[in-house]
Formats: sequence, C-alpha cells, structure tokens
Amino acid sequence: MNRFAFFVLLLGMGVGLIAQENAAGISFQQGEFQAMLDKAKAENKLIFMDVYTTWCGPCKMLDRNTFSDAQVGSRFNASFVNYKLDAEKGEGINIARKYAVRAYPNMLFINGQGEVVHRVVGYRPPEELLKEAETAAKLLEGMKPLSWFDENYGAKKTDKAFMQAYVGKLKESGKDNTKILNEYLALVPANERGTEAVVKLAADNLTQLDGPAYQLLASIMREAGKYSNASVQAAYSALGKLKNNLFSKAVQAKDHKILDRLIQISKETDGPGAEAQIAQYEFEFAKATGDLSVVRKMMEQKANGFMSLSSDALKKQDAESLALFKKQAVLEGEDTTSAQFVLMREKMKNTVSRNTALELNELAMKYLESMPDKADLSKALAWSARSLELDRDVNFLDTYANLLYKLGRKPEAIKFETEAMEKASPEEKEMFQDTLDKMKKGTL
Repeated sequence: MNRFAFFVLLLGMGVGLIAQENAAGISFQQGEFQAMLDKAKAENKLIFMDVYTTWCGPCKMLDRNTFSDAQVGSRFNASFVNYKLDAEKGEGINIARKYAVRAYPNMLFINGQGEVVHRVVGYRPPEELLKEAETAAKLLEGMKPLSWFDENYGAKKTDKAFMQAYVGKLKESGKDNTKILNEYLALVPANERGTEAVVKLAADNLTQLDGPAYQLLASIMREAGKYSNASVQAAYSALGKLKNNLFSKAVQAKDHKILDRLIQISKETDGPGAEAQIAQYEFEFAKATGDLSVVRKMMEQKANGFMSLSSDALKKQDAESLALFKKQAVLEGEDTTSAQFVLMREKMKNTVSRNTALELNELAMKYLESMPDKADLSKALAWSARSLELDRDVNFLDTYANLLYKLGRKPEAIKFETEAMEKASPEEKEMFQDTLDKMKKGTL
C-alpha cells in the first residue's frame, strides 16, 4: 500500500472514530428555545431540556456519567429534541423563571406547545434517566394540550375528573387557575372535601386568602382532629406560605389594615396557637416599623407575668405537672420502668420552671436584638438573671453575658461567657469561644 493510500485509510479511520465518539451519548441541539419548540412540533417529539448552571456539581456529573452513556444517547437522540439551557445566561434566565426552575439540575420534558409533560430534579444515573424517559412517554400518551381543555370546558365543566385535570393543566402552563379550582371544589360532595386528594389539590393551588380553597383549608385547621396528618400538613403548609407573604406586604407597606387582616386569618387558622402567633406578628411588625413603644408594652407585660411567679409557686406547678404526667402514663399503660419513661420523668420534674426560664430568656434576647436604650437593656438583664436562677442553661448564660457587655460591664460579661463556653457541648464551644474572644478584644 502506498503512502497516500495509507494516509487516506488513516484519515477514514479517524473520521470514523470521531463519528463514533460523537454518536455516544446525547446530541444536544443548538439554537433559540423557540426553534426547539418548532422542531418538536414538526417532528411530533418532546423536547428534553437540561436546565443547568456552571456552578452546579450534579449538573457536571450528569454530563460526565449520564448524558455521555451510549444507551442513553441512542434512546434520547431517537426520541427527543435534546436541548441544554444555562439558567443564568441569555434567554435561559426568563425561560427558567417561566418554568419555575428553582433547583439544579432540572430536566424538563416539554411538548411542542411549550407545556411541561414531566420534570426530573436532581442527578440521575443512566438507568434511572432511561426510566424517566419512559415515564415522560407514557404521560404524553394521555396528555391533552391546554387548548383542548379550553375548547371542552363548556361541555365538561360539571365533570369532576375533567375539572381536576384542568386545574393542573393551567398551573403547569403558568395560568391563573383560581376560577377553575373554585368551580371544581363546588362539584365535590361535602363528604369528600376533606379527603387527601382534594385537600392536596386545594393546598397546591392556593393563591388567595379567601374563596372556597381557603375556606376548605381553614376548616381543616380548625378541626384538625377529624382529618389525616397528610391533609392537616398540606393545609398548614399552604396557609403558612400565604400568611408569610401577607406579613411581608404589611411590613413593607407599614399598613396596619393588612396586619389586622392577617390577625383575623390567624384566629381562623392557627387554632390554640393563634394567641402566640398573633403576638409574634404584632411584635415583628412593631419592630420592623420602628414602633418601639408597642414593643415595650407587649414584651414588658408578658415579662411581668413570668417575673411575678415566685419560686414556691413554680415548684408547686412543677409537682402538679409531674403528678399529671405519671397519672396519664398509668392510664395509658406505659412501661414506667423503661429507660425512656425514666428520662421523661426526670425532665417533667421541673417542666414549668424550665418553660418559664425559656420564655424569660426569649424576651431578654428580643430586647438585646432590638432595643437601643440602656434602660430597656437593664430590664432585659433582670429577666435574664431570673431565667438563670431557674435554669443555668448555656444559652441563658450567653444571653446574660451579652446584655452585660452591652451595658458596659465587660469583666462580668467575660465571666459569664466563660462559664457558657466551658459548659457548652463540643459542637457549640467554637461559637461561644468566638463571642468570648470578641468580648476580651472589645470588638463584639
């Protein structure tokens, strides 16, 4: 064979090797997202979109271990329009926002209409990603586009299954589904409204603190004992998110009317914990809006109640609480000789005193964080001192030391912070040592 022929043979082999190398693994398309939608629609395929960031470690693992796999490449290249999108660059920023991408890697199977058929969050090895592809294919078979739901709404608006699916379809598409959700809930009989499936749908799609979805979730919180833990948890979580958003709006606008509405909602949904929750809302609102007179009134009224409890009164309440605990244990047939019971019994010996100390320390901490005047800090120091009389906990010692430091009593502060550091667990020692070092240097 002459040299030229040998060169041609080598070149051919090289090209072949390159082609094989490129064929192994997923071949991702280049271009704008709209071009991918057009291609998916024309070829009747799903888009497989890998939404990543340059700093995401699991994203790089996908590239290295999964997307490069020959079996994965064969399946995905034949069945999908494969596309990569950097969530922090170019059009990726808006597209990631549109599809509610909040964690990486985020892999979406999207149809030609731009609707999400299936979503996979987090790293997947080759065999698992192949299973996700099968799941997406099955979901697509039974999937109807939003336009189909819109067209059939008039004829099927009394069909529960249709309306339930319509709610989900609107959410997937980023559309307001409140009207359809409310109409769906109106179709559900009273004896089915508390089931986990209905509650979860209401919770997952709750967007406003009024209307049928809110009323359903609020009723579940009012009568939590009647429902499953899953239903109660779903209602609690959904309502909590909206209440937090409402509180943020109240603070930003410094609007007492919004706060009053939130307080009313807390009364309707927080059950026995409403009083404490409302007090917290009022305190945080007053602090955020700079109304220290309200903070003082609320905190001092609460602190005075705890400070008025004498040691004898607390000991009596501790004894009563322990007796009730023992009685309840006998009634419920608990093994009173077990190590767990003995441990609980020891803790119950001073439970009222301990809780009183916790409350006083919490009040002292709030003053430490929000009150600038020495007169206020001196009151907090008295509350903190009382908490230490009841329980010489390391965190209570730390609060007391920090108050002393702010009041200019540095040597005393160092003494109490040293005690806190010495009593602290190995995991906490570094934190307390850091505070102690700053106190000694005068840089706290």
